[in-house]
Amino acid sequence: MIFPAQVKEQVRAIFSDFDDTLTHDSIFNSKTLQTLEKLKQKGFWLVLVSGRPAGWADCLIRILPIDAMVFENGAGVMIKEGNKIKTIRLASDKNLIEEKKILQDLFISLQKEIPHLKLATDQPYRLYDYAIDFIEEPPPLSAKEIEMVLRFLSTVPGITAKLSSIHINYWYGEHTKVTACEYLLQTEGKQRGLTKENILYSGDSPNDEPLFQFFPHSLGVANIRLFWDKLKHHPKYITQNEGGEGFQEFVEELLT
Repeated sequence: MIFPAQVKEQVRAIFSDFDDTLTHDSIFNSKTLQTLEKLKQKGFWLVLVSGRPAGWADCLIRILPIDAMVFENGAGVMIKEGNKIKTIRLASDKNLIEEKKILQDLFISLQKEIPHLKLATDQPYRLYDYAIDFIEEPPPLSAKEIEMVLRFLSTVPGITAKLSSIHINYWYGEHTKVTACEYLLQTEGKQRGLTKENILYSGDSPNDEPLFQFFPHSLGVANIRLFWDKLKHHPKYITQNEGGEGFQEFVEELLT
């Protein structure tokens, strides 16, 4: 993986997925933290773009050297303003109670077909979506069971479902990781004098695919190869290492 000199000159911001892009086997280690600190010291705009819940975003943005975090696949963003955190909800609250009841009913229907189906342990901290765990905690779902869940959700009007490296997230609404990134570019990005040409996006799974297409500069850590055949739009660059080690690898080259 070699970044052209032009890319190094253009990139002034890093937007990145979190799970299995900054972590390795669900662990975020001190070397990756140091890597984020290096980017911050160099003046990079740092944004996490994640399917993780609002509750996680509130925690992570307070303890990591990042400027903003997209949560629940674009349902909202949290932005650091000095010592304060501003939360912007991009998803609609209009019918939220009724919609979450339907999301729960869908899970119950699926569980009748797959008895060991379970929600993610972070479900209590979610505002808008539901997350079905397929590999983060045992027992895992089989490839056939994952396809069964995705196929069922695809038949429900108004539902968006996305596969990450650990969860199947589903929700009402048209918000996505892309719409949240567009919002940040139109607001925070404009204030910083940055466009999407100044951003490098890093990810590892199918729910990152729209951003691999959206950003001119995109990168997959090595474990993206697990999903390669499922992707129509691939990242421009791939690291040799997986997860957080891959993130460390590309940042080191970017800053060299």
